[in-house]
Amino acid sequence: MKEASAPAQGASKYNAPDNFTTAGDPIRTFAAAIAQDTGATVDPIGDGQLHRFDCPEGKRGNRACWYVLHLDRWPAGAYGNWRTGITDTWRADHNREHDREQGARIAAAIDAARRQREREQAQAQDNAARRAQRLWSDAKPATAGHPYLARKRIPALCLRQHGDCLLIPLRTVADELVNVQRIHPDGTKRFLKGGRIVGAFALFGCELPEEGELYIAEGWATAATIATTLRLPVVAAMNAGNLAPVAQAIRAARPGLALTLAADDDHGTPGNPGMTKAAEAARLVQGAMTWPTTCRQEGCGCTDFNDVANCGRAPR
Repeated sequence: MKEASAPAQGASKYNAPDNFTTAGDPIRTFAAAIAQDTGATVDPIGDGQLHRFDCPEGKRGNRACWYVLHLDRWPAGAYGNWRTGITDTWRADHNREHDREQGARIAAAIDAARRQREREQAQAQDNAARRAQRLWSDAKPATAGHPYLARKRIPALCLRQHGDCLLIPLRTVADELVNVQRIHPDGTKRFLKGGRIVGAFALFGCELPEEGELYIAEGWATAATIATTLRLPVVAAMNAGNLAPVAQAIRAARPGLALTLAADDDHGTPGNPGMTKAAEAARLVQGAMTWPTTCRQEGCGCTDFNDVANCGRAPR
């Protein structure tokens, strides 16, 4: 690390005004605040512009973190992590006389960062949707012989296959194809990079009904198992965190539907996210909730309706 008298590498040189009383180098102090909240080490550049850097907990090149640093009479900045939702501000001089000006600059910086993030996210989602539509158009109807479908003992209905990859389409309530989940023969699952997931879902059925019953499950295999058993349409939210957004989107578009959240029973996971998230979603849309009866015998990892259907030890 350089001596305190020298600016950090990559940062603009800073000359403190005569009335500046905060101890230490503002560049170092700002960098320390970023490191404490994001875990990342950066050499801040005090040019008042938005700068991006990687979140240490993500893949290399994720650029999920950002900062803006102003180095003038009253050094101030802001930083955040779009992945974790962290946003914070920093000031070197807390003189009340300067608070209003500093606050305005920082608020503008945070707003600029938010707008840029929204533009990037919208562009990434648009690119992913276009790719999803091309993949879906080029794919052929899936067959029950796909290893994943065979292991899960579910039909190939509503799915397509691109090479050896099974494609599960994610659509909005307006029936827009916005993403696909690709399932490889070994069971590896991948969404398209940057593609929309929140509020989108995969439907086991011809179309989202206007009235009657609709079940909302987590994964596709669970949705398929419930649909073939009950002969009812079922949607897959694809993960527990998406249950509430999907339920709320469907409730707003189809107020006449009777919604039932089909939870995974993640009894082996602290907090049981499957049950917790499903209960939250059911409460938000005034829906019902159901969950599988698992045997919970030693060595049995059943958590969802598909697991139970394929487990010889599970209660019937």
